[in-house]
Amino acid sequence: SPLSWGATFDPELIARVGRAIGEDLAAVGVHQGLAPVLDVTRDHRWGRVEETIGEDPYLVGTIGAAYVHGVESAGVVATLKHFLGYSASRGGRNHAPVSAGPREVADVLLPPFETALAVGGARSVMNSYSEIDGVPVGADAGLLTTVLRDRLGFEGTVVSDYWSIAFLLSKHAVAEDVADAGRLALTAGIDVELPDTGAYGALPRLVRDGVVGEDLVDRAALR
Repeated sequence: SPLSWGATFDPELIARVGRAIGEDLAAVGVHQGLAPVLDVTRDHRWGRVEETIGEDPYLVGTIGAAYVHGVESAGVVATLKHFLGYSASRGGRNHAPVSAGPREVADVLLPPFETALAVGGARSVMNSYSEIDGVPVGADAGLLTTVLRDRLGFEGTVVSDYWSIAFLLSKHAVAEDVADAGRLALTAGIDVELPDTGAYGALPRLVRDGVVGEDLVDRAALR
């Protein structure tokens, strides 16, 4: 049943549930699950509140880390999403800009991801559609590389939310074309484009033309 304020929960039980889900996924040949959602609820008007764990960063991080541990113990990759700030959009509107400052990011939005990485052992992270203070997360090396990898020590794979790379052109208007959106995302630290290769399909041409360094492709492939 849904957790309510004051309810107790057993992380070991949640980990067993996660393992059972991971075993089911593995049994049908799934190698990576696109869960859990670690967005902290900030505005109950937001249309994806029902997907979140709650309003408290500690609760979200603890339950999320237990679930991740269970899924990963079954040999399936867990994917933390959406990094970062997706649930803090203005007016509770989906895909809307986020105006969170450094304190809110550090104290509220980031801790669940930090916990799920350090305690749960997640091997994948999915980026957020949002822009924070005018910078789209999908093109933000400060978040996807400096914070996620250098500060938190993440060594796994960053995957894009569905079409979030193309959105760098169509929604955020920071790219010249779809190929340029791929350049921005790869440079920032997104390793895999989902659910297709509309942008990353242009990378061979961009490498040949000297627009994208082959080392960035190698980096993503290694991860």
